[in-house]
Amino acid sequence: MYSLNWQRDIEIIKLNGIKVIVKKDKATKEINEYLLIFLYSLISLFLLHPSSPLKLGKFIMINEGEENRKKLNKMGIPTPQLYKINKNTIVEEYIEGGNLYKYLKNSEDLEIVFKVGVITGRLHNAGFCFIDNKAQNYLIKRSDIIRTDLGLIQKRNSTYTKSLDIGLFLSSLIDLDRRKYSKIERTFLEGYKLESKDKLPYLSIIIRNISSIGLTSNHYNLFMNLLNKMDCD
Repeated sequence: MYSLNWQRDIEIIKLNGIKVIVKKDKATKEINEYLLIFLYSLISLFLLHPSSPLKLGKFIMINEGEENRKKLNKMGIPTPQLYKINKNTIVEEYIEGGNLYKYLKNSEDLEIVFKVGVITGRLHNAGFCFIDNKAQNYLIKRSDIIRTDLGLIQKRNSTYTKSLDIGLFLSSLIDLDRRKYSKIERTFLEGYKLESKDKLPYLSIIIRNISSIGLTSNHYNLFMNLLNKMDCD
């Protein structure tokens, strides 16, 4: 019910009678981080919005730590309870409902996407961006939405980084059927625009289209959804 993770191997165990999720760094994690920095900077240059490299390494563990989770929860961005963290391992609360992508694939209750738009807007209002804002990084806990995989959060508030958060979220769901995706996009943007102090960043649709190539498994649905005009008003 949890998605595959490009940084860490994931295992579900019981700790003192409580089900938890254990995330351990992959051997390729450092290489993947350098690749991410390269792609992030390359796309920013391609879009004529050059951006300094991402802060990774020790900053990832700081972002995953207890102090940052408290800050996020105070902003109204719920996170899983943290049980343990060290240099290469994170142990946190197991969320039974699984990730948002799988939930939306099998459910017609799409209003929960509105909450993701609000959460994304809240972080942007505070001067930060998620960077890795995929639907797979949101977990379902009853009717609530929980944000996990916090390591890539950056203190940046540029048009490029905000567009990246919006475009990447939408591209992670763009292989769902056309009717469902259209409603998801509209609902997410309604939540974002309600919360955000700024207009929708104009690079969002370009980044959605670029990133969807690498995130999509159903290319027919991708093609049909790309034909729809994104509501950027």
